[in-house]
Amino acid sequence: MRKNLDKFMGKPGTKIIILTLTNQCNLRCTYCYEHNKETREMPLETALNIVEREMTADDGSDFACIYYFGGEPYLEFDKIKVIHDFLKSRNWNKGWHGFTTTNGTLVHGEIQEWLVENYETMEVYLSMDGTPEMHNRNRSNSYDMIDTAFFRKYFPFAKMTATPQTLPQLAEGIISLHEQGFEVSCNLGEGISWPEECAGILAEQMNLLSSYYLEHPDVPVSTILRAGIEDLSPGTEHPRRFCGVGPMMRSYDTDGIAYPCHAFAPLCIGKEKAEASKKLDFSCPLRLEENDEKCRKCPLIGNCPTCYGINFGATGNVYHIADDYCRMMKVHFLANAMFQYRLWQCGRKTFKDEGTELKFLRNVKAVQELKP
Repeated sequence: MRKNLDKFMGKPGTKIIILTLTNQCNLRCTYCYEHNKETREMPLETALNIVEREMTADDGSDFACIYYFGGEPYLEFDKIKVIHDFLKSRNWNKGWHGFTTTNGTLVHGEIQEWLVENYETMEVYLSMDGTPEMHNRNRSNSYDMIDTAFFRKYFPFAKMTATPQTLPQLAEGIISLHEQGFEVSCNLGEGISWPEECAGILAEQMNLLSSYYLEHPDVPVSTILRAGIEDLSPGTEHPRRFCGVGPMMRSYDTDGIAYPCHAFAPLCIGKEKAEASKKLDFSCPLRLEENDEKCRKCPLIGNCPTCYGINFGATGNVYHIADDYCRMMKVHFLANAMFQYRLWQCGRKTFKDEGTELKFLRNVKAVQELKP
């Protein structure tokens, strides 16, 4: 399992601080939601001031996840080193850990040495989109620029994004990453178009992947088949917010201005909508009527893995989910329900109490009644 993120994410005392060190990237990925790239970097003094302020804030947090973000964060490696040394140099009143997600192309030589030296305080996720062919189709022919052996040894955590172009090889791509020794976090690209025929392709691929995991019980199941079916709460008046946006998350743009998360920054949705996003209030409970009308009676409400920033940028409404993405999510959850039911049948999925088990079985039935 991932060394540290799973220990702290979602806990009441953990806050997430995102430092966008650069808007620049050395790749042009087909599904990238950062549409407004400019030549802008965060000044080092700004970054250090933010870290100082966040680490000393009396805000109820006892742990901070510090994300070095981009663009491609390792374009600003020299700043990452200074910021990280600053974090290590002080006895803060809260714990912390550093995180990056990288395309891997710059992680060689000195950067590798530094990451190994800071292994206990750094977590690295590699964006890797399946087989070399799939990866190159999505990510600027960059597969051969990545030292996969290094990541496999020290940070074997792959973040895979599927697109309509690579969807027919989804299962093959995830399995190939497992066979290289990676755990796989996989999602469908958001903010892109999903033609109607993709729903059937996804169902077929999820079935193939389910069969693989049933035949290989020692392989950690990808996140794409780990949706919490027992966590669904159909009919709730106050659905949970799926993502971590809220009082315990702040994303700082290159100029030091804070936004609800990085997907609300000008880099992603433009200056006008980014400015408007500052008025959004994520601190109060979500009311059912705030959700998209098509979501209110859906059993997936509050658990559908949608990006609020992408929704806001596309429609001006945080809770409006595109119809094509909605269709894909119904297929996604149906596959999850059937896979997890099969795990339950063979004793590989258990529950802490009978009530949770009964809720799981009720939710499996509710998901089966969904119409894509």
